[in-house]
Amino acid sequence: MAAFEESNNEQFGYLISQARNALFAALDKEMLPLGLTASQFVVVISAMRHGARTVNEFCQLAGIEPGPMSRLLDRLEAKGIVRRVRDLEDRRQVNVALTDKGVALCPHINAALHKVYAQLLNGFSEQEALAFKHALERILLNAKQ
Repeated sequence: MAAFEESNNEQFGYLISQARNALFAALDKEMLPLGLTASQFVVVISAMRHGARTVNEFCQLAGIEPGPMSRLLDRLEAKGIVRRVRDLEDRRQVNVALTDKGVALCPHINAALHKVYAQLLNGFSEQEALAFKHALERILLNAKQ
């Protein structure tokens, strides 16, 4: 990492933060017609890809504390998109599952997500986009060490 000068290191965190903000702004715009926010999208897409998950897993995934996550889930439940279900093996555990309405949103969410990715990766070659993805995965792996 010595190849980076101090001035570049200062920009690195800022750029990551700005890229995340741009992603969430684009997601908010595309999810609006579906009645979702970017934060709600994170919960729905996780339920889509991984089935019922615990509230704690959603908190870790979204980087949201349990209180705000509970309120977010309340809003999704009120919209009829998710439901909370007690775990049959551990009654203390609450899982979150998509409702039929939530499942019906999946193709629309995927289309909106692909549109956002296409916008943000505009001008990237397929090889550059893949290298960028690998760099992000490596950053996340390094952060866990």
